[in-house]
Amino acid sequence: MSDAEKKIQLTKKVPAKEEMQKQETVVYIGPDISGAKQYTVFNNGLPDVLKKKIQEQPFFHSLIVPVEKLAQANMELAKEGSVLNILYQKANKK
Repeated sequence: MSDAEKKIQLTKKVPAKEEMQKQETVVYIGPDISGAKQYTVFNNGLPDVLKKKIQEQPFFHSLIVPVEKLAQANMELAKEGSVLNILYQKANKK
């Protein structure tokens, strides 16, 4: 598969993620940023400030989880060296 074909596939997948977020209730578990505080719940899509952060730093998308998975994500966030913990630390430096 060529690089152009891969980009097309990735582009096709992004709107599906955005639509999924609009349909389900999600919570932002990253550090406080202007316009989005940690543990803010969104049930009607994401605010523009968070969408912009995701475009600039795609790993911010991993810090948005479905409410049903909040307890599990919280445990991983607190665990030193876990993926979410590392991403949180990286986001905190930005």
